[in-house]
Amino acid sequence: MRFTIDNAKQYLVLPYFKGAEEREVKFFGQEGKIVTSLLLEFKEEGNREVYLPSSLFPSKLTIDGPEGLDELVRTEDRAPLSPSHFAYHYTPSFGWINDPNGMYYKDGVYHLYHQYNPVSEKWNNMSWGHAVSSDMVIFKEEKPVFLPKDDKWVIFSGSALDGEFVYTVANVKGDRAFYQERRYSEDGYSFTEPEVIIPNFVGDERDPRLFSYKGEKYILLWLKGNTFALYKKNGDKYEIMNSFEAQDAWECPDLLEVEGRLFFTSADGFYFEAEIDEEGLHLISERKNMFLTKLPYASQSFTGTEDSFIISWLRTLTPHLPSTGTMSIVRKLGYKDGELTLKPVDALFSHFKENREVKGEYSSKEDVLYLETHGSFKGRLYSKPLSYDGSTGTLIYGEERVEMPIKNGKLHIFIDHEVTEISTDDWKKLASFENGEKRRYDDSIKLTLNETVLKEYIWR
Repeated sequence: MRFTIDNAKQYLVLPYFKGAEEREVKFFGQEGKIVTSLLLEFKEEGNREVYLPSSLFPSKLTIDGPEGLDELVRTEDRAPLSPSHFAYHYTPSFGWINDPNGMYYKDGVYHLYHQYNPVSEKWNNMSWGHAVSSDMVIFKEEKPVFLPKDDKWVIFSGSALDGEFVYTVANVKGDRAFYQERRYSEDGYSFTEPEVIIPNFVGDERDPRLFSYKGEKYILLWLKGNTFALYKKNGDKYEIMNSFEAQDAWECPDLLEVEGRLFFTSADGFYFEAEIDEEGLHLISERKNMFLTKLPYASQSFTGTEDSFIISWLRTLTPHLPSTGTMSIVRKLGYKDGELTLKPVDALFSHFKENREVKGEYSSKEDVLYLETHGSFKGRLYSKPLSYDGSTGTLIYGEERVEMPIKNGKLHIFIDHEVTEISTDDWKKLASFENGEKRRYDDSIKLTLNETVLKEYIWR
């Protein structure tokens, strides 16, 4: 059925029933031009509701969907309050979140965009969500900036540099012929009309990464398998320079400039030292890994900053929350003794205050903590066993076991509700974990400290 509504209020309210059959709903503006097409999960009754900013749609909006949809759609001037669950891991109030996209800094504001499904808690309807921050710790949710183009083409990952935004337009119906598109924006909120800059030529090449180096602009693009390509800007176009293989790497490339060195990275956290010459990009080192666990993925760096800062998608499930997935702590990259270091941004530490120093037995019911440990310990974090052997560097949390050797055994442990990120004192080793839902009957944290001291910092 097709119906038209007066979209004059602040929010367009759509039905949602988690796990229901997906139904295609098309949205049209003036002269029948399609605005977007979304797969909505809903039933005839018993639905929850999803609130989308009305400014994403025309004031006179025509909707085409299943019979009875007109009884389930309305507009409202206010949306229900949806407080953030995490303290310092950005998560939208509702929906699915994955790859970070297009992060940049300008005029005191850090912009974070991300892959987003605004109408469901599972992957689909790929769009770009948006959040902003003044310190790279606390991000404020903004309205999405890109929705699917129509019922066939959705918006995949991309990047931004100097007001130029590039991203993949992906065909999710049929032949999977992807291409790369560009828009411009001066403020990060409003954008020019799109234009194609790299047509399809392989199949599902994607994830264009804009960067500048020695006064030139480039795009890195994943092609297929372990193959990537480097493009260089020539006038208003990007022309291919070379393609190259990166061992076991795929998707979401990035190029980081850290202390005078270049590093190529990929989605799984693999990184290689690299160089660029007149022939293209070349990898000049063996493969290394930024992460000890599989939770972080698709890390990308901010542009417009003097130093290199990255943020990752954490592939959390959180089925008890109205959102799926979250973002990691933002980390500043350094280089020491042949390895990258990943230290949290300085502003994160200022959000904590030292509360106490403990020897022997430690327990806490706090949900948000920063702990410093200086040796071996064993106990539980929420419902999972947690231990560290300072003599061998073995960390065990639940069923996961990682090696984090360091001379003095000092660890930095950041706990934020369902997520824990643990680093060695030199910031070279990083392990990220999903804690799972905290049960009310849990004692949260109980640790036995082996002849060592634990410092506890609590959220301000």
